[in-house]
Amino acid sequence: MSLRSNSRGLFLLAVLVSGGCGKKSAPPVTAGAPQPSGAEEDARLLGRDLFDAMDAVLSYRSSHQRRVPQSLRQVGVDSLTRTTIRRLAIRGGVPEITSIFRSTEGHALSSCRGTSEIQEEASLNSGVFSVTCATIHGDPAGFKIQGTH
Repeated sequence: MSLRSNSRGLFLLAVLVSGGCGKKSAPPVTAGAPQPSGAEEDARLLGRDLFDAMDAVLSYRSSHQRRVPQSLRQVGVDSLTRTTIRRLAIRGGVPEITSIFRSTEGHALSSCRGTSEIQEEASLNSGVFSVTCATIHGDPAGFKIQGTH
């Protein structure tokens, strides 16, 4: 075997090995482990979306002498993402955020909402908080979400 063919083999091996670097693989599926339903997955996505937006709203409130922002733009949060619409409402001085799928195609839920209490609930329950959602048919549904924080 010549040095040239050995170098080419090492080069090909290096290319193959480095080709997988930086790519995340899907988490392994454990046999028998329950997989989230479409509604649970939708609630998780929308719940985390509104949780992050609420975090920005509450940060604003704590740094502005407890004044609640009048819009998401005021706190630096976009009201439109590729997949969701976010809305901020103030009810009795309490901020409430609704996260809505822009298209309900392929989804079991259309929206989820939560008040500023989701932050406190998550801090007391190891990151778990409750949201109220609406199915694509308009029926209410409650979900417990495992937050990322």
